[in-house]
Amino acid sequence: MSAAVILSALLGLAVPPSGPIDLRPADPERLDERAERRHLSPDQRLDERLEALLNAESEERAAVIADEVRSLWRQQAGPTAELLMQRADIARRIGDPAAAERQYAHLRQLEPEFSEGWLLTAELAMADGDWGFAFDALTEAVSLEPRRFDAYVLLGRTLERSEAPAAALEAYLEALRIHPWHPQARAGRTRLEEQLTGRAL
Repeated sequence: MSAAVILSALLGLAVPPSGPIDLRPADPERLDERAERRHLSPDQRLDERLEALLNAESEERAAVIADEVRSLWRQQAGPTAELLMQRADIARRIGDPAAAERQYAHLRQLEPEFSEGWLLTAELAMADGDWGFAFDALTEAVSLEPRRFDAYVLLGRTLERSEAPAAALEAYLEALRIHPWHPQARAGRTRLEEQLTGRAL
């Protein structure tokens, strides 16, 4: 079969687009922004995304950027750390917190300055009701990375559980200084401001 016949057959099978084709040129500012991001180091990329998070114009946009930030934090360790986190994720999904904690313990030993490892440890401890260990792990996480808005939100929950509303409110406010649209932090701020105002009265 000749190449011309094959080409003709393929063209006959082609499905035309269901709607009009947009032939407008791409926004040059967006193209410049993407090109610039490709040349950033991981730390510069993180700084840029956190700045974008601070200035996000909607909760929906902030949620997308926050996911990017958390992904960048997770990527700060090496492949062995990623493997340990994956194993812990599986253990948590199948309901084996002891196995997950063993993976996190290896992770903390391997990468003691990896804030994600401490945050994941705290999440597991909170799910298991070990609030004291969770508080210690979260304190370590924010000492290693002071911009961890997710750790501050969990700190707020932990401090509320410990009946320390003023400290919990400060944790939520710290999260909002970094991620102004965080829904749990905003709800926590409102709840605790009302609670503390009521006590003052």
